[in-house]
Amino acid sequence: MTREHPHVLILMCDQMQAQRMGCAGDPHARTPFLDRLAGEGVRFTHMISAHGQCVPSRASFITGLAPHECGVVINYGFYDHQNRLAPSRHRTMGQSFRDAGYRTAYFGKCHFGLPLQSLGYDEGEDYDPRRVDDDEAAERGISAVPKSLRRDYVAAQDTIKWLADYEDDGRPLFLTFSTNLPHPPFFHDPDYAGNYDVDSLPLPVSYYEDTFEGKPAFQKEHADGDHSAGDEPQARQELAQYLSMIEAMDTQFAAITAQLQRLGMWEDTLVLFVADHGDMMGGHGISKKGTLPYDELYRVPCMFKLPGAQSFEREVIDDVVSSVQLAGSLLRLAGLPQESAFHHGDLCESIETDAPQSGQCAFFEHYGAYWGGQPFYGVRTADWKWIRYFGEANCEEMYHLASDPHELKNVAGSAEVADMQAELANKADQWWLQTGGRDVAYYESDSFRRNEHNRETT
Repeated sequence: MTREHPHVLILMCDQMQAQRMGCAGDPHARTPFLDRLAGEGVRFTHMISAHGQCVPSRASFITGLAPHECGVVINYGFYDHQNRLAPSRHRTMGQSFRDAGYRTAYFGKCHFGLPLQSLGYDEGEDYDPRRVDDDEAAERGISAVPKSLRRDYVAAQDTIKWLADYEDDGRPLFLTFSTNLPHPPFFHDPDYAGNYDVDSLPLPVSYYEDTFEGKPAFQKEHADGDHSAGDEPQARQELAQYLSMIEAMDTQFAAITAQLQRLGMWEDTLVLFVADHGDMMGGHGISKKGTLPYDELYRVPCMFKLPGAQSFEREVIDDVVSSVQLAGSLLRLAGLPQESAFHHGDLCESIETDAPQSGQCAFFEHYGAYWGGQPFYGVRTADWKWIRYFGEANCEEMYHLASDPHELKNVAGSAEVADMQAELANKADQWWLQTGGRDVAYYESDSFRRNEHNRETT
C-alpha cells in the first residue's frame, strides 16, 4: 500500500550512556540490533539531553520545549512538587501525528501521570502503574527479573503481540515503545549475565582521577556518600549488570522491529532511537544520576533510520545537538508541516550536509533530584561546557572538553579563559531569559509546586 507519509517508530530507553553500544566503540557492549540500526541510518555522537532526570527530559522530548518552557523541571513528587505536563497548553508529538491522520500507539514507560489519550495516543498502555505478581511473572518467563522491572519486559511482550495481531487500516502508524531499561535497580539479566567478564571491564578515568578540587562541595559529598560507585569490584559489578540490561533491551527492540519486517512495514518506517538521559556509572566515583552536569548524564545515544533506501553524507554525525530538536525533526522527516509549537528547529540540516554546522551549542538544565537541589543551567559546545548554579550557592563550572574530556578541572574563574567564560555565560544567560527561565524562588514557590503554572485549559 502506497502512503503519503511513512510509519514512525520511536524506541526510547531510560538512563543509557551514549557510548554503551558496539557501534559507538564500546568493545564490551553487546548491541547487535542497535549496531545494525546505526548501519541503516545515522548516529549522532553528541546528542545532549535537555535534562538529567526522567520526567522533565521526557516532557521536553515530546513537546520540543526546554523543561522550564513546558513547566516540568523536576520528577513529580520530589520535594512536594506536582509538576505535570499540560497537554492542552503544550502541544505534543503524539497530538501532531494523530491530527495528521496517523494511528497513534504507545507502550511502556510514560512517567507523566496523565492519560495516554491526552498526549495524543489512542492505543497502547502506560505501564507505570503496572504490577506483575509472581504468578504472571512465571507465566511470562520473567521470574528472575526484579519486581519493579517486570513491567518493562511485559510491555515489550505486549508490544510484540499487538504488532503480531496488527491489521492495516490504511493509516500510517506512529508507535512508541518506551522501556525503563537500563534504569536501576541494576541486576544481571540471566539470559546475558554470562556474557560479561566483570574483572576486565574498564572504569572511567574520572573514577580514579577526580579530586573535586575547585568544584562545588556537594559533588564530593555525593562521591563519598550514598551514591558512591564503591570500590573497583563493586563499580565493575554494577557496570556488568548495566550492560546485561542493555543487551536485554537490545533484544526486545529487535523482536519489536521483526514484527514490522514481517508486516512489510520496515522499509517504509522512520525510526528514532534515543535515551532520556544517562547514568554516572562510576564516572567521578559516582553511581546513578542526580544534580550533576557531566556528560555521563547529558550525552545520550541517538540515531535515525529514514524510510526507504537512502544514502547519507555522514553516517556518524558529531554535531552538538539538543533533544529539544527531536520533535521537529520527526515531523519534518515524516513530511508533515512544521508547527510553531516546535520552535527549536530540527536536525535535518545536520543529516543532509557533509560537515558540522558552525557555532553549534546545546543548552541543558536541572532543578533537583531525590538526593539534593543545586539548580543549574548550562551550555555545551564542541570544545567547552559552562554551568551556572542559580540557587543559594551561586557559582559556575567550566570545562575545556577539547583538552579535558573527562571534566576533571573546573577552569571557571581562570584569567586564561575569562573571555570564553564571559561569552558562554552570556549565551546561556540570554537563552535562559529568552525562554522564560526564572529564579530559584519562583521554582520553590507554593504555586509552582502545586503546578498552577500548568493548570489545564478547556
